Amino acid sequence: MAKKLVEEMESFEIEQSYEEDERVAAEKHMDPGLYLAAINGDLYPFKRILNGISTRDPKDDILSSLNPVGNTFLHVAAKHGKQDIVKSIATAKPSLVLAKNFNGETVLHLAAKHGDELMVKALLEILSHNETEKHDLLMAENEMGNTALDQALISGRESIASYLIQQDYELSYHLNKHGESALYLAAKAGFVECVSSILAQCTDENRLNLLFKNKSPFQAAIERNNIVVLEAIINAKPGLIQMRDNEGRNPLHFAASLGHLKGAHYLLQNYHFNATRRDKRGGLPIHLAALEGHADIIRILLNNFPEADALLDMSGCNILHIAAQSGRYNVFHFILKNPKFKSLINMKDKFGNTPLHTACNNYHPKIVSTLTRDKRVDISAVNNKGMTALDVSYANNSDNIPLRQRLTWAALKAASVPQHFSNREDSAAKTANAHANGRVNTLLVVATLVATVTFAAGFTMPGGYSSENGTDLGMATMWRHTVFHIFVICDTIAMYTTSFVVVTALIWAKLGDNTLVLIALDLVAPLLGFALIMMSMAFTAGVVTVVTKLRWLQIALFAMGVVGISFIALLLILLLPLCASLTSRCRMLRYLSYYPFHLLVLLSYFTEKSLKSEAPPIPHCDTSGV
Repeated sequence: MAKKLVEEMESFEIEQSYEEDERVAAEKHMDPGLYLAAINGDLYPFKRILNGISTRDPKDDILSSLNPVGNTFLHVAAKHGKQDIVKSIATAKPSLVLAKNFNGETVLHLAAKHGDELMVKALLEILSHNETEKHDLLMAENEMGNTALDQALISGRESIASYLIQQDYELSYHLNKHGESALYLAAKAGFVECVSSILAQCTDENRLNLLFKNKSPFQAAIERNNIVVLEAIINAKPGLIQMRDNEGRNPLHFAASLGHLKGAHYLLQNYHFNATRRDKRGGLPIHLAALEGHADIIRILLNNFPEADALLDMSGCNILHIAAQSGRYNVFHFILKNPKFKSLINMKDKFGNTPLHTACNNYHPKIVSTLTRDKRVDISAVNNKGMTALDVSYANNSDNIPLRQRLTWAALKAASVPQHFSNREDSAAKTANAHANGRVNTLLVVATLVATVTFAAGFTMPGGYSSENGTDLGMATMWRHTVFHIFVICDTIAMYTTSFVVVTALIWAKLGDNTLVLIALDLVAPLLGFALIMMSMAFTAGVVTVVTKLRWLQIALFAMGVVGISFIALLLILLLPLCASLTSRCRMLRYLSYYPFHLLVLLSYFTEKSLKSEAPPIPHCDTSGV
C-alpha cells in the first residue's frame, strides 16, 4: 500500500514538473510585437514595446526569451543586420553577446554566416573593453565545432574572414570537430590572402605542424586544383612541403590519389623528391595513382622515374599488381601497350603472385581476360604456394558465387590456364554440384514442356487439315503459305533439339558423375535457349498464318514476335561466355563470346557498384592468404 502511494506521489511530482516547464517556456516565448520591431530595426518602437511589456516582466527575462530555434532578440537583430537594435540590446544585457542558440551559434556566427561585416565589427567593438569576453566570443564553437572564422570561411565570406584572422592568433590553431583548421578551410575556399594571413599568424612551428596532420591544407588546395593556394602555402613556409598527414602522405600523394595532373606536375617539377617518399603503409604516390586509376599521373611519374620495376610497395607489388587489386583497366591498358614496361607483366610480389594472380583473387574478369589474351603473360606461373591463377580464383569459393567470379573462371578456362591443385578443383566442383541437381531438374522440366508443346503443335496445324476428297485430303490447309513453312521447320527443330536435351544430355547428367553434370549443364543451357527461340518463331509464324486477311493484325503480331525472339536471343548470347568448358575447346566460340563477355562484365560491375564502400581501398596488395 505504501509502495503504491509513493509511486502515485512520484507520478504527481513528474506531472507538476512538466506543467512547470511548459509554464516557464510559455513565459519565455518572444513577444510578437517586439519580435517584429527587432526584425524591422526600428529602435524607437522596439524600446517603446520593451518598456510597455517590462511592467509585467523584467527586461532581462524579456530579452532572454527564445524563438523556436533558440535565437534571442540579439540573434534576430544581428541576423537581419539591425545594428541599432543590437547595440541597444548588448548595452542592456551584455551577457547575450555570448549566448548560443540551439545550433550552438552566437550572434557573431550568424553575422559571419550572412556576410554582414559591419555587424561583425560592431559586435567586437562592443566587447573591445573586455579582452577576455572578446576572446571567448571569437573562440566560441557551434555544434560542429566551428568558430565564427570557420563559419565565415565555410560561407565564402573572405573579407570577414580576413578581418577575424587579425583579431586573435589563437583562431589559426583551432580545429573543429572534423579536424579542420581555419587554414584548411581557407585553402578549400581558395582564399589566398587568408591563407597567407593565417600562416603569418602561426609563429609556433609545433602547433602549426599539427594543422597538417588530420586534414592537410595541401589536400584542400589539391582537391580544388588550386595551384595558387598551393604556392602560397609553400612560399610562406617552405619547410611545410616536407609535412605529412597522419597517414604519412605528402602533397604528391594527394595529387596522385585525386588525379590532379596540374598539381602533380607542379610538385614534380619543383619538389620531385616527394615521389619516392612512402606513406605509413609503404605506398608511393605512383601506387595511389594506380589504385585510383589515374593513368595520366602514372605517365608523368614514370617520365621522372622510368625504372618502374623498382617502384614497389612493402609487399613487393608493382603498379600492375595494385591496378589488378582495384580493377583499374585503364592503367593496365597504358602499361601493356608500352613495351618498355613489359618487365612488370609477369613480375611477382614477395608472395610469388603475378598481376594475373592478383586480378583473379579480386575477381576482375575484364583484366583477367586482357592478360590471358596477351601472349607475353605467363598463364602457367605459380606463386610461393604453387598455385596458378586458376587455383587462386578457386581459393575463395563460396556457396553463393557472384557473376564476376563466374566470368573470371570463364576467362581463365577459355585461355586453358592450368590448375595444379586438384583439391581446389574438387572443392569448387562440390560447391557447384550442391546446386547442380536442382538446376538439372529445372532444365529437365522446361525441356520436357517445350518438347511436349512442339510435339503437340506438329499434329494441330494452324488452319486445320483439308477434308475435301482429292490429292489434298489430310493435308494442312495452309501448306501453300511461306509463313506456314517457317512454322513447320521451326517447330521440328525445337522438337528434336529438346528431345536431344532431355534424352541425351540431362539423363546423361543423372548418371551421378560430378564432372558430367557440370559439362551437361554447360551444353544444355545454350541448346535449350536455341530451342526456345525456335519454338517462339514457330508460334509467331503460326499465329501470323491464320490472320493473313487482317494485314494490320498480321504486322502487329509479327512485330511483337520479333521483339520477343530478339530478347530471348540476347539472353542466349549473354549466356555464351559462361559456358567456359565450351569456349576453352573452341577458338571460334571464344571469339564469338568476346563482346557478350564484356557486356556481362559491365553488367556485373553495375550491379555491384551500389555495394561498394565509399572509403578508398587500402593501397596494399596482399594475396598472402590464398
